[in-house]
Amino acid sequence: MMSTHRLARRSLLAGTAGAVLAGAAASTSRAAAADVPPPSPYQVKPPHQIEAESLVDYLRLRPWGDLANRYKVADMFPDESSSAVWGEPGRPEQFSVLAQCSSFVTLVLERTYGPRSAADAQDPARWATKEYFREWFGTEPGKLFPTAEKFRAGFADAAAIPHFTAVTKPVNLRPGDFVAFDYDGDETSKPYTGHIVMIRERKGVLASPADGQVGANVVPYVFEVIDCTSNPHGNPAASAGAEALYRAFPDTRIEERPGETPGWKEYNGAGYGHLVVYADAATKLFAGYRWGVNSTVAHPAGERPIAAARVFQG
Repeated sequence: MMSTHRLARRSLLAGTAGAVLAGAAASTSRAAAADVPPPSPYQVKPPHQIEAESLVDYLRLRPWGDLANRYKVADMFPDESSSAVWGEPGRPEQFSVLAQCSSFVTLVLERTYGPRSAADAQDPARWATKEYFREWFGTEPGKLFPTAEKFRAGFADAAAIPHFTAVTKPVNLRPGDFVAFDYDGDETSKPYTGHIVMIRERKGVLASPADGQVGANVVPYVFEVIDCTSNPHGNPAASAGAEALYRAFPDTRIEERPGETPGWKEYNGAGYGHLVVYADAATKLFAGYRWGVNSTVAHPAGERPIAAARVFQG
């Protein structure tokens, strides 16, 4: 159950973390109009986002104890390949995921744009095949899916790849776009090569003391994302301000457990969460990222390269 202590979305998106916390304690006597959030028009979702959300939403109807939604942790599940199963409408027990970030994305694209039958093999609209990802995203020999590192490299050269177009600035990211991060040999990240997410919605701008780790002149955009991860994007840890920030920008892989200590449990797999993506204020280009709104570590793009792309449906 979500805590009833919630911060106004306007106050969360309109200043520094300190201002956010101050806003939470502000008098409730202010004019009601001040708390009305800005307009948020319904945005059209591309087909692959609809498929990804359908899978995640049905999985959320299943108890975590069913083990239907799992991240394929390195060196675990040696006899199981990554998989994503879409069941029949109204049958959540038929839906399941065992995947990593990049295999989850690939499986969603294959379901949406891949051939469903032998008759589809010549249909140009059914392009998302194992052969396509091997040719254009460099799936390694013996593997079934490109890594996040390979996706990042492909997105950086998206003009040369069929069915994708580059998105070079965070401000231009739309629902359904993909953003990939390359850990670029960071020893602390092994054996994982990076991460890839699908954009669900841009929530606004939220400053943090961690922003300075990226640069002195950056814009921290908060995005709700769809991904498959071993590490949810934040939790309700009871450090100063962290709980309030988390509850404003939660992650579906955190299960609330009122009455217990610490009151929540962390899971992994496919879900929704919130990520901070930085833009250089002058060039508007990608400058870095932060795993969650209450993360104290930010990664500059010079250390962990970033690239984004959009599925071209023309």
